[in-house]
Amino acid sequence: MQNKDVLIFEVRLPARQVVFFQALLQGEDGLAVARCFDPQRIRQQLWTSAAQRDELMGWLANVPESIGLKILDEWIWRAGDSRTA
Repeated sequence: MQNKDVLIFEVRLPARQVVFFQALLQGEDGLAVARCFDPQRIRQQLWTSAAQRDELMGWLANVPESIGLKILDEWIWRAGDSRTA
């Protein structure tokens, strides 16, 4: 896999929902990897392949509204990108 194939979604959700959200994502075997992005644990990065973008977007659209998920950004990973530090 090359850099251009790695897609990152940045999402925000309430801290009390992080573990539940990550458990739901783990149930979607290989769809994305969640990474905590800030000390308050409210922003997460979801790393996936560009080929799985539509599948991940469909899954995110069906996450229950009660979780409070908000998609903040989406980009292709590049080495040295400050958004992934």
